[in-house]
Amino acid sequence: MREAAIYVRQSVSRADSVSLETQERLCRMDLPPDLPVRVYRDAGYSGKNTQRPALHEMMTAVEAGELSCIYVYKLDRISRNLADFTELLRICQRNGVTFQSHTERFESASPMGQAMQSLLMVFAQLERETICGRVRDTAFARAKLGFDTGGVAPIGFRKVPVLLGGKQTQMLEPTADAPIITDGFSRYLQADGSLSALARHWNALPLRTGRGNLWSSATVARILRNPVYVQANAPVYAYLASLGAILCTPEPLPPNHGVYLYADRRTNHSKLTDLHDVYAICAPHLGLVEAELWLSCQQKLTASRQKRNTGKGTTSWLSGLLYCAQCQSTATIVQGRHAQYLVCGGKKRGICTGLGATWRLDTVEPIFAQLLTDRLRYLSAIPITPTGSAPVQQHLDTLRLRRERLLQLLTDTDTEDLAGIAEAIQRLDSRIAELSTQCHTERQTHSLPLPDWNTCTFPQKKTIAQQLIRCAMVEGQTIAVYWNG
Repeated sequence: MREAAIYVRQSVSRADSVSLETQERLCRMDLPPDLPVRVYRDAGYSGKNTQRPALHEMMTAVEAGELSCIYVYKLDRISRNLADFTELLRICQRNGVTFQSHTERFESASPMGQAMQSLLMVFAQLERETICGRVRDTAFARAKLGFDTGGVAPIGFRKVPVLLGGKQTQMLEPTADAPIITDGFSRYLQADGSLSALARHWNALPLRTGRGNLWSSATVARILRNPVYVQANAPVYAYLASLGAILCTPEPLPPNHGVYLYADRRTNHSKLTDLHDVYAICAPHLGLVEAELWLSCQQKLTASRQKRNTGKGTTSWLSGLLYCAQCQSTATIVQGRHAQYLVCGGKKRGICTGLGATWRLDTVEPIFAQLLTDRLRYLSAIPITPTGSAPVQQHLDTLRLRRERLLQLLTDTDTEDLAGIAEAIQRLDSRIAELSTQCHTERQTHSLPLPDWNTCTFPQKKTIAQQLIRCAMVEGQTIAVYWNG
């Protein structure tokens, strides 16, 4: 005789939530007293997916033909995802197992019951996504104010309780490892400094990563690129904006504060060289590294990366520039039966499913050749700025940074003095236009002579591509190109 099953789930134990024991008791009220029952409990698991041990055990019993029906207190206990629920329901139907809910009071034996269950699951999924949206909005609002949003403190810092704006949060405070991290930035800028040398030095101290592992060139690079360590000023924020970051800074800008990077967790930002859709927020703690030193490290890191990407590849002048958008691995070129193709390096190592589309090299190279031809034509038309106008240009960059911060304030629903901000933006626009005209009149009239792409040799094309293209991310049928400068 097949048994009945009661499935209960509670993600978080709260006073206003229905406990596992209460869910089980209410489900037993709907069962005949002489029917044998198995109870499956998942405590502390979300309904956003099916990665739950008791649920897996129950579905294994369903496919083994051991269960006749499944009882739940409410449909969202089994899942809050319509696709997952539909798949679970299909497995139950295939094995002759009915599905009944104590709260909704219908079962899956009839087509109408199945339709009503699917409709309720739509609203359960909508409720979950609405809650997630509110959580994300709250986290972003706290992040903009410099509040701690969780996570482990970066190496060289620890978190300490602090009152910020009258609210309790945590702030970063230097640890005994802070001088070692600061010294690492200076060591990297030395003539013989390199990522691998700095990794060996920290491993010999011994200094370990936040996870207790040995240092590698990649983990050292992430430390050197992380703006949480910098004593940020206007040039630092201008550099972050050039990488695509959205600036969230107060006016006036407080001196020597570090920078938090905040991104939606649904967006993968494993590298600090592309900050599109990432917010750069003025943090409440003081940075460890002077702005000039930090920016010098960024220049050397970028130059080293470009030199490393040049590589020794002779198959294509695009070697080292193409990456898989899914796993950020380099896209390599392989010889097929009829042509040469791009293949994700991560797929070769078994960590990625691939580029998502078939790309032939003889299709990709003409596309980039045209892009580079247009880019060279555009750069040739740009006049050279003499060194005497550098102070004016720096002042112009500062004004533009201030204007961008004011524009962000206009989109903030908490901002009250919108008229005053708009008036300040108009004054800045006038001053920016005046300085732009001044810079333009001070420029030389001759243009920078650049080569013609069509007459370049293979080594010349490779050098031009490496100098102009920062990287190109391949994702399915599209390739996103990121230019240097």
